[in-house]
Amino acid sequence: MPVSDSVTIQFTDATVLSPGKDFGARYRIEALLGEGGMGRVYKAYDKTLDRMVAIKVVRQGVMGDAETLKRFKQELLLASKISHKNILRIHDMGDVGDVKFISMVYVEGPDLYHILRDTPKLPFPRIVSFARQLADALAAAHSEGVAHRDLKPQNILVAKDDHLYVSDFGLAKSFEEDALAMTRTGAFLGTPRYMSPEQVEGKQADQRSDLYAYGLILYEMATGDVPFTGDSTLKVMYQRIKEKPANPKSRNPELPDWFAAVIMRCLEMDPANRYQTADEVLSDLQGGRSSAGASFAGASYAGATRTVQIQIPQFVERRWTWAVAGVVLLALIALAIPPVRHKIFGGGPANPATSASGIPPLSEGKFVAILPFRILGDSEALGHVAEGLNEALAAKLFQLKDLLLASDAAVSKVSDRDPIAKTAHALGANLLVTGMVQGSADNMRIIVNLDDAADGTRIWTQEFSGITKDLLTIEDQISAQLVSALDVKPTNEELASAAERPTNNEEAYDLYLRGRQALRAVQSEKNTQAAIDYFNQSIQKDQGFALAYAGLADASLNMYKAKKDSFWSEKALGAAQRAEQLKDKLPEVHYALGDVYSATGKSVESIVELKRALQLAPKSDEGYRLLSRAYLHSGQKEEAIAASKKAVEVNAYYWANYRALAVAYLSIGANDKALENFKRVTELEPDSIDGWDNLGNVYARMGRYQESIPAFQKSIQVGPTWSAYSNLGSAYFLLKRYTEAAQMFEKALALSPNQQMAVSNLADSYRWSGQKEKADATYDKAIALAFKDLEVNPQATDPMAGLALDYAKKGDPKRGMDFIRRARTIDKSDVELIYIQAVIENLANQQKDALGTLQEALKKGYPVGEAESDPEMANLQSQPQFKAMEKEFASTAH
Repeated sequence: MPVSDSVTIQFTDATVLSPGKDFGARYRIEALLGEGGMGRVYKAYDKTLDRMVAIKVVRQGVMGDAETLKRFKQELLLASKISHKNILRIHDMGDVGDVKFISMVYVEGPDLYHILRDTPKLPFPRIVSFARQLADALAAAHSEGVAHRDLKPQNILVAKDDHLYVSDFGLAKSFEEDALAMTRTGAFLGTPRYMSPEQVEGKQADQRSDLYAYGLILYEMATGDVPFTGDSTLKVMYQRIKEKPANPKSRNPELPDWFAAVIMRCLEMDPANRYQTADEVLSDLQGGRSSAGASFAGASYAGATRTVQIQIPQFVERRWTWAVAGVVLLALIALAIPPVRHKIFGGGPANPATSASGIPPLSEGKFVAILPFRILGDSEALGHVAEGLNEALAAKLFQLKDLLLASDAAVSKVSDRDPIAKTAHALGANLLVTGMVQGSADNMRIIVNLDDAADGTRIWTQEFSGITKDLLTIEDQISAQLVSALDVKPTNEELASAAERPTNNEEAYDLYLRGRQALRAVQSEKNTQAAIDYFNQSIQKDQGFALAYAGLADASLNMYKAKKDSFWSEKALGAAQRAEQLKDKLPEVHYALGDVYSATGKSVESIVELKRALQLAPKSDEGYRLLSRAYLHSGQKEEAIAASKKAVEVNAYYWANYRALAVAYLSIGANDKALENFKRVTELEPDSIDGWDNLGNVYARMGRYQESIPAFQKSIQVGPTWSAYSNLGSAYFLLKRYTEAAQMFEKALALSPNQQMAVSNLADSYRWSGQKEKADATYDKAIALAFKDLEVNPQATDPMAGLALDYAKKGDPKRGMDFIRRARTIDKSDVELIYIQAVIENLANQQKDALGTLQEALKKGYPVGEAESDPEMANLQSQPQFKAMEKEFASTAH
């Protein structure tokens, strides 16, 4: 057979495009940017929109059938919904001839793969920046239901300003079912180097798989390599499902513990043990950056809430601490009597001037009080619904400038079973909203009433029905009709604000309300944990729920106060910052952030946040109270008094505003003015725990210890708290009743074992009763607790003063002087710090210096009666200079 002429048959790849050539009528190819298993990526010029774009052309054969193409389109449509600054935006999908393509934003810069190739171990600040941006991108994508499933450095683009973009969202999921048909034999969906264990085993992958890949990328940035390597893909994949990765600190000892903990939690083999959301990762990253040397554990957030809830200031100075009673967070003011005793103040209600009958006058204009809704039926199923109704209606009415609203905490103290006139007078309100929730979760009936307090007539009543899952809609209906019944004319802006919902996810809202209910119960670690669980579930349902994050910040601070573990203060900061990112225009968000900044010693930042909140809610007395607290932390005491007075001006019927003013007066030594305001607490609310506690403390500060004891005992009778027991112990101590004092301090610690002040008090009682060995061991415990406080807030004068005293009493006055000088450098005007220095100088046998410093304290308003009673100053009390000071300053003792 003759041999034919040879013929060369050439197969062309339509996805190979030449620079300078047009791709369809719209695009001109500029350059090849890269290629992979799915296709090639080109830089192209969009002639229609006059811009550079990136075009990914998909290899022929990848789109093997119509069903795969359909799923691919659906996935791209979903991915294109994501609008986030760190996600590469998809512009379009189309085809030119038989070539399918995707157009997207063009980024001038390398991908992370090439950055890591050129710089294997990145500087830590750059790592954290990339980590935060990547976590933020994942959070945004996951909230839209889009999981990446092939996250790797090649899919992370980095612009010249280090702005990070994640590309290829949604693509891997689209090809999952047909992966083997689209790739060479033995290939797997995703990249083996960054696969999660569940992907290796062929199990279902979700957003937690992205978080595993994310952890591998962080590991690589921090150490220069991934934790699992080998001479074959199979070996690497086997390690992934059988071996625990080495801690990245073993490869990079300079890596902070908290960052290593974040990485290791991402790399848990079991998805249930990893972070469950990217928001949780982001919170830990933000919290970790705020505190050097912080240690992250794998625990979940603490949860709490604030919408219209009244938040009372937390004072970090030596005089202050916290306790909680009922539904209101009650600030218990820690005041030494003398400050050596670590005394603790509380707060309580007060009212404006009353008429001759003893009843305060009703407010002018429209002053509305929303009383707690009553429950008939399944209280377990409807309790959080009733509280949610109160909260939602208060939030909506609060925004109307033609109304004034009674504080919800003040309202919680009255009974809707009292006559309307009596209730209204107690609140200074002239309009009362009452209601009832009846039935069960599956079939509830809500009745809402509006009454005129002046003549006792009912202006409006309406019945609403539905199920708990309809609560957001029912709240909208009730508020709209209530506003109409109140006969106010909201502006368009007010209507728009009132119409805005905190979340559109009914399940998330229900869980949020349950969390609030748990947190409002008697304060305990068990109830706080229940709230944590509810809030975490709420955020799982809606990762954009800003109020839930603000609440988490509040509760995390409460957990920190109970546990004295910096983990919780870091959690609080991360949650508050996430809330701000989600919804900057909510005042509650700025309150939360201001609280955290204040607790962690960032007073300037706290003031800025609280002023921002007041711009958004200028009628908020809560905002002014918190601002007063922040001013006190920064040493701006006159400004604190002014802010408290503004709170009283905004709402003259809420006791906490007067309490805040009394606290501010105490900071400048104005004991008489403080006593005047605190006395009103017990007069107007005989069952106020911290009202009696405060009254006792002011008496004690003025040297009237015998008068303070019945007040402390009454506080304990109403509701025992560690602060009341500690304060009663302090009074006994200063009356030299040391055995009784020790008993009270032990009871305080039984209720709250991690309170540094109570531990120091107990050590003092042991020391003065001659039990030196026991005293020294207890001082050591107090010192350890104080150092834990300083880990969170290195500028806090409270633990510094505590350390100073405890070291001096233990026999190391030199170290004590170091700490008290440092504290006084931070707050030069705090009169109690001056007095503490005098005590330490006396313990160091520097009597001349001690007398001089004592005189300085007395000149600045420190009560001479406390120096007269203080056993630490006993050797000075008989000296002529001390006697002269007693005579000179005697008028200020009472």
